[in-house]
Parts: sequence; structure tokens; C-alpha cells
Amino acid sequence: MKKILSIVLLLSMMLSAFSGCSDTINEEAGTTEPSAEADIAETVETEPETMYLPDDLPDDLTYNGTTVTTFGWSGPANAEFYVEEMNGEIVNDAIFERNATVSERLDVVLEYTLVPGANPDRTSWVNNISNSITAGDGAYDIAAGYSMAGASLAAKSMLIDLNTLAHIDFTKPWWPSSLQDEATVAGKLYFCSGDISTYMIYYLYGMYFNKQLITDYSLENPYNLVKEGTWTLDKLISMANGIYVDANGNGTKDLGDIYGFETHSTYVDPFYFGSGLRTTTVGEDGLPVLSDDFGSEKTHDVLVKLVEFFATNDAYLETSSYDNANNLFKEGRAIFIDHEFTLAINHLRNTEMEYGIVPIPKYDEVQQEYYTVMSFPYSLYGVPIDAKNPDMSAAVIECLGSESYRQVSPALFETGFKVKYASDNESAEMFDIIRESVVFDFGRIFNDNFSSKTYSLFRSAVVSGDTNWASIYNSNAKALSKMIAKVVETLAGE
Repeated sequence: MKKILSIVLLLSMMLSAFSGCSDTINEEAGTTEPSAEADIAETVETEPETMYLPDDLPDDLTYNGTTVTTFGWSGPANAEFYVEEMNGEIVNDAIFERNATVSERLDVVLEYTLVPGANPDRTSWVNNISNSITAGDGAYDIAAGYSMAGASLAAKSMLIDLNTLAHIDFTKPWWPSSLQDEATVAGKLYFCSGDISTYMIYYLYGMYFNKQLITDYSLENPYNLVKEGTWTLDKLISMANGIYVDANGNGTKDLGDIYGFETHSTYVDPFYFGSGLRTTTVGEDGLPVLSDDFGSEKTHDVLVKLVEFFATNDAYLETSSYDNANNLFKEGRAIFIDHEFTLAINHLRNTEMEYGIVPIPKYDEVQQEYYTVMSFPYSLYGVPIDAKNPDMSAAVIECLGSESYRQVSPALFETGFKVKYASDNESAEMFDIIRESVVFDFGRIFNDNFSSKTYSLFRSAVVSGDTNWASIYNSNAKALSKMIAKVVETLAGE
């Protein structure tokens, strides 16, 4: 469907915003969840706009009313890209004002073609736009896909190297350097993301905890552990030890009981990356290759810890229903759960439970930093090779990123998560630590081109309880290395 945003002149740019969504989506299942926007509707004082860096787009840059069409994806919510009108809700209005500001500044009409493109539909999304690009009709100026789909589009040679285009300045804070570092191959970068995609905040992983249960069981304060650098995987396991209660009295470990830790199998991934491990690294020639981490003893150790943890009664691993995992924590029957930021908005906002959030635990105390990753539902923006004016497309992407940084991100992150969804000042501080600790991984970004092995091998081993990692790795490393080399060759243009 196509939606055209008419150019709206605004009295001023409102600095309070970061993108929200009408619905949110499950990473694996592709199901929608209730809107979060209605819950971030308060009027708040905002910091002066001058605290947020401006972009360097020329003041006289104009495209004389040209329509700029983005081929985007539907699933979580259209609010990733646009809203129909202002309605008094802070996130909704921030997105509206961002788009109106971009339209006014560049004298363009923003048009969006959105088709299903979340996890279940990503292949058809890629095929849809690829067919259009191959036809060379220049129908779309910008391609913005679900992360796996956006990366696949680049691997099909359907996108222009953004480093060859004018107007995008990747030194600006709305373009995270960690993503650029991982996605750049032989000096070429085919997609970007950051503040321009609301889901890069919504889908960050953190570790939630039930504050009352922490008190009831006389456990250490997780906030203090993070600050002391002692919040580790072993610490999580030890704090969960001995918590299990057969609450329904049926003698079986099930959803009716009380646990120290529980999660969904999808959310096993953060423990790998949180331990400082990567699936790919940069080889001697400066190009991505399979990382030694993947077959390391450290990976085996993390796997064994998790498998043994879930084998106890103190930890529960839900392998089917996301709702089961969400409700178990929401109903106060688990001390810890690792989950996306969306848990706070979509499941905990109407509960009486007081909760806190901390980063994903480190591997050990020697590890200096905390690390986290995101679920896959965030958008990667690129310029199709048949775009009618690639530099114009780049200017619009830069302006959207810039205005999102100043208008949209503050509404969702500073006002939403750090104020409305933070139960105390320490929780707000933790949101900052988590956001600043996000890492990207070439293998995870392009996992669809690697038969999903860069996440499924480790995750599946945890779920199945298979600790023979050496065998798993050796059975897949050669094929995986070849797949990585093939994608790298394509991206490098060799």
C-alpha cells in the first residue's frame, strides 16, 4: 500500500522524540503486540535543541517537490516510517514532525510502499524489490528492510555503495560506528541504520529482574554488581540457585512454578555475544572471516554453563510460546529474564510488579565491558542501484537520521525508557549502559546468507543440551567459511 505524506509547515522542530511503534513484533514468530505509543503520551520538558548536533546538509539543498519513494516493510508497525497525523502522543507526534521537517528542509514528498517483510516474509520482501530493481524502472529511491532482508539485498548486489554518494556523513552520532565497522567490506558500505530506525532501541536486549523477589530472597543488588564489574554469567547462575519452588505441587518443572531465571530459546543469543564472543572477525587482508571465537574453548564453556543451568530446576527455557515466557516473569514467578526493551512497554507497563533492568552479564570479571546485541527487527536503509537520483536518496536518508536523532530518539529513549519505564534513577542509568554497549556482528547481520548457522548452531545446542561443541563446529566450519567468503567477494566487488 502506498501512503503519501503531504508537506506540512511546522512552527518549530520539537525536541522530544524517538520513534515508537503502533505494534511491536516477535523476532521469530512475526506476531504483533499491543501499541506502546499510547503509553508515552505525557507532555514533558525537553532539553534545548542545541544539545543535539546538527547535520551538515546545505541550507539551500532542494529537490523542488520531488516524490521520494521508500520500499519499506510492514509487520511491527508503520510508525517505523510514518504516521498519518499528530494525535497528542509524544512518539507519534515526533515521527510526524520528523517527516514533515525532512519534507520542508529538502522540498520533497515522502512516499512509502510497505509490504509484509518481517521474519516470516523477509524472503518474499527481498524478491519483491529485487524484481523491481532488476527491471530497472527506478520505482524506489530508498530500500528499508528488516535487518536480515536488508543485508540479503546487499548480498544480491542490489544496493549502491553509500560511501560513493554525497550528503551522508557517517561520522555523525546518528550512525553508530559499530555497525559501520562490521558492515563495511573493502571500504564499501551498502546500508546503514541508527536513530533512523526506532527498533534499534526497542529491540535491545537487557536482563530484567523482579525487585521484590531480590529482596525476599536476600540477594545482592544487581545494580551494585554492574557498577562493581561483578555482574557475570556465574553470578546470575549463583543468584538463581536454590530458588525453584514447585508452586502448583504437581512434581513437574513447568510454567506453574517459581524460578530463579527463565527465558525463551530465542533469547539465548545475547549470552554468546555478551561474553565478548563474535562469529566473524577481520582477517589479515582486512576482510571478514570466520572468527576463532566460534570454535573456541570459551564458546564451549559458555555453552556448558547454559546447558547445565537449564538442566537444573532453577532455570526454565521456554521453546515454544513467547507469551508463556513473558507471563511467567510478568506474574512474578521468576527473578530474572533476559528480553528486549519491548518487554517493559508491552508486558510490564500495567503490572504492579517493580522491576529493574541491567545489562546482559559478562563472561567473567576479567572482561572489561558489558555487551549486548539486538533482536533482528530493525531496519537497514540502502539506495537501490536503479534509483533515479542516488544523491537525493542519500540526502533524504541523512536528513531522516539527523532529525530522528534530535526529534524521535529523545521521546522514546530519554522520556520513555529512562523516565516512564525506569523504576528508579539506577534503572535509567542501566538503560544508558545497555544502549552504549550494543555490538554488531557481520555473521549475525548476514546470517540469512549463511544458512542461519551464525546464530542457530549455538542456540540449538543450548536448546537440545548438546555440549559437544567441537563436533558441531567441525561439522559446519568449512561450509560456513565458504559462505562468508562468497558474500565478502560479492560485497567487495571482486
